[in-house]
Amino acid sequence: MIGRSEELGALREALAGARSGRGGAIFIVADAGVGKSRLMRESITRAGDSGMAVLRGRATQAGATVPYRPLTEALFSIVRSGAVPHDPDLAPYRPALGRLIPEWRDRAAPYAGDDSPVVLAESVLRLLSVVGRGRGALMCLGDLHDCDAETMGIVEYLVDNLADQPVLLLASIRSAPSPALSLAQSGARNRVAQLMEIGPLNDTEVGELTAACLGVGVAELPDGVLRWLVQSADGNPFVVEELLRGGIDSGALARTPDGWRMVEGVPRSVPSTVTSSVNDRARRLGPRWHRALEAAAIIGRHFPLDVLQRVTGLSDDELHTLVRAGTEAQLLQPSFSSPDWCTFCHTWTADALASGVLPSQRKALAAAAAGAVESLSPELPGELCQLAARLRLAAGDEPAAGLLYAMAGRRALGAGAAASAERLLDRALELLPPHTHAAQRAEVLESLLYALTEAGDIEQALRRGADLYTSTLLAPQHRAELLTRLAWVCVVGGHWDKAAEQVALARGLLADTMSPAHLAPLDVVEAHLLTLGGSQGDDQAARAEELALRAVRIAEEIPLPTTACQGRQMLALLARRHSFDDADVHLRRMFTTAEEHGLPIWRLRAQIRLATNELMRTGEPAQILLARQAALALGAVTAGMQADATIAMQQVLYCEFDQAEALADQLLESTTRMHQEGDSQFCLVIKIAAQAHQGRREAMRTLLAEFRQRGAEQSFHAPVVFGHRAICALLGEDRPGAEAEMARVREWERTHPTIYYQSGRYGLGVLLEVLAGRAGRELLAETGSAAAAQLRWNLQFVLAAEAVLLGRENAARAAGTKMAEALAAAAPFPMARHLILRLVAEAALADGWGDPVDWLRAAEQHFHGQDVAATAGACRALLRKAGVRVMQRRAGIGAVPAQLAARGVTAREFEVLTLLGERRANPEIAKLLFISPRTVEKHVASLLNKLDSADRRELSELVTQLYL
Repeated sequence: MIGRSEELGALREALAGARSGRGGAIFIVADAGVGKSRLMRESITRAGDSGMAVLRGRATQAGATVPYRPLTEALFSIVRSGAVPHDPDLAPYRPALGRLIPEWRDRAAPYAGDDSPVVLAESVLRLLSVVGRGRGALMCLGDLHDCDAETMGIVEYLVDNLADQPVLLLASIRSAPSPALSLAQSGARNRVAQLMEIGPLNDTEVGELTAACLGVGVAELPDGVLRWLVQSADGNPFVVEELLRGGIDSGALARTPDGWRMVEGVPRSVPSTVTSSVNDRARRLGPRWHRALEAAAIIGRHFPLDVLQRVTGLSDDELHTLVRAGTEAQLLQPSFSSPDWCTFCHTWTADALASGVLPSQRKALAAAAAGAVESLSPELPGELCQLAARLRLAAGDEPAAGLLYAMAGRRALGAGAAASAERLLDRALELLPPHTHAAQRAEVLESLLYALTEAGDIEQALRRGADLYTSTLLAPQHRAELLTRLAWVCVVGGHWDKAAEQVALARGLLADTMSPAHLAPLDVVEAHLLTLGGSQGDDQAARAEELALRAVRIAEEIPLPTTACQGRQMLALLARRHSFDDADVHLRRMFTTAEEHGLPIWRLRAQIRLATNELMRTGEPAQILLARQAALALGAVTAGMQADATIAMQQVLYCEFDQAEALADQLLESTTRMHQEGDSQFCLVIKIAAQAHQGRREAMRTLLAEFRQRGAEQSFHAPVVFGHRAICALLGEDRPGAEAEMARVREWERTHPTIYYQSGRYGLGVLLEVLAGRAGRELLAETGSAAAAQLRWNLQFVLAAEAVLLGRENAARAAGTKMAEALAAAAPFPMARHLILRLVAEAALADGWGDPVDWLRAAEQHFHGQDVAATAGACRALLRKAGVRVMQRRAGIGAVPAQLAARGVTAREFEVLTLLGERRANPEIAKLLFISPRTVEKHVASLLNKLDSADRRELSELVTQLYL
């Protein structure tokens, strides 16, 4: 730790921050040998001593394209210690984490949740947060410059999101250019990470290090040793130590009774001879062991022992002896993550040993090692495939290496590691000669396109797709399949124009050879384009339905189960226009198809959509809660978030505002981190709705500004926001403003496909039009024929509108009956129910029907309690207009029981009533309340009248009943 006091202070402060919940990331950047690992070991010791959880993982050069290797090693270190609590917050993420932690995999039900790397990154973040809760956690990732692309993606995600977590991420990186270094520099620029660049030791610090290594004081160092080390080591601590060790071994530095001394005439190593120092130590083990270590170095810094044994011909006992001797000489160290592998202590160690091998020998050893890898493990599992590819390349066989890299790339793609797959497949294309391996190159290019689409790199995928479209190496049918896949990726990402281009190209390729298997996926994509891609009019919807039906018919016959599920999902969306029951038929077929073909994620999507339809029909949340539990059990994080968003919006309608906003905030944080822009926009819609339904116009405007900043005013969420803004206007007694917002809803839905059915067009808008006298039976009949009008949120307003019309038609009894139906439909929605009472009461007063006074009293009580002053004031004004004496609102009215407040009992009268329940006389009550006995008599008389009581005794008994 000599010369590292500043760095140690920063690390100590960062560890303390993590323990108190203020996490972050520190990247230790330096050349090899300068001391990155020592700083990390010191941090690990300090973290362990303070009770923090410690996770350790390390990347290796051989594992640079093995997805998630460092993370897996790090998580093993904490899982095996039993330090992961069984926390309910972690439950939905355990299936995804099973991709990294085999012990968490459900062998009976393989993981079938979200393959998105963002979901996995969020899962790792949640795990670290749980592990560090209350004590802090340190996650150390060594040699990040050798890291695979997937781990880098998760590290980047963690760096962006650790600020409010009890976790410190500590990673070491070499100072040479690498993706890891770029990430560290970007994190430092964005102030989400600390870049700890470690330089060489100065002359004084080299002296301190030398003295410490030799066990003496700086003043006791022999003449010439410090000058030699300063000139030769360039301040690199590792080189200092290696030079000292080499000098001692060679006899150039000797211990005498009088202390250490330099021996004249014995060669002393210089920086370029560190290689010799390593080789000298290897030679001292004996010629056979030296040659074996050279062979191991050709295989790589991290090498399998059985391959080394096959190449060198060592027996089992000899192999064990080599590993033990190499470890004692500080050349080798066992691999803790892979027991059958071994690792050189430093990259320099392997490079130094390999440098002593002649080029021809190197090629021969690499070829022999590649043959050994392939014969010992013909399937080439895990990182063996990449190892064999690297060895074939070192042996000079580029085509063989290219084919192996292609195999590794396809495997990585199958495992969901799209970024690693892209790197491997690109490498394969570089190595496969076009003139001799044209067909293989075409197959690699096809796989590369799939990798790019899985990675979400739409632009690059489209560029590669253009190459494929003009390529003669792939059959037209293959090119059309790839273009169709590209089109679907564009649809999912909302790139409508690009999706349409791919569909047109694919149809052009298949103009004369369109088979049903090619037709169905294209039809599904085009149906989505017609419905969601900005198309207008019923003709487009009819065409979309026609295409989706044709696709489903073909897909279910072939079968193409994923295409069938996609088509049924679209048909369910289209069927909502006419019947939610018909939509459910499609969703149940989708569920059955997914069940029969082992597509659990599509089964879950069907379940969530069925539950959503049921929720909108009945207002009952039981089914959507069950669907959410199913998503958690499956580990389908994004699907679970969609269910949560539906639940949160329903909580707004139930007036459970605190719960809704808390859930929306949680979802907004997660979806923003995971770059799910559409879902993030809907989370803002929930928050906007929560403010709107409380009449908080300014708070709503602030959220609307953020909504606009995200470009969401042109999204499918727009009409829903207009509808909630109308409600906010009504709660502010701004009837023209509410009507203007509903006009915006109608205009939007006239020129865009209808995706949401609770925006007000089929409910609140109808009631406002009827109240304004601009609509009558014709609009009511037209609305009533729509399936959306039967959704419970809409039905309450439609029934209220019909009650108003009946009242105008002098059908008072029928109007009252219809109003009772409206209030029954409104039972789950407190705000909407009382808003209906306020709006309809005004019409009922004018037309002379119903119980408008009681309705206004109930509405006034509710809105006063909710601090919606404008609506409560309007209710009081209407009551006065009706000739009713209105209670005086005092502080404490919220304490009046609802049944008394509905009868007009004021706060002061309730105070008098409470004292009557204690059998107190008027003078005593007057004294306690600081009012005159005459005023008490007035309050008692008023209470007798309002509560239909004969005398004080009945009032007293009423108080007793209230508190039983």
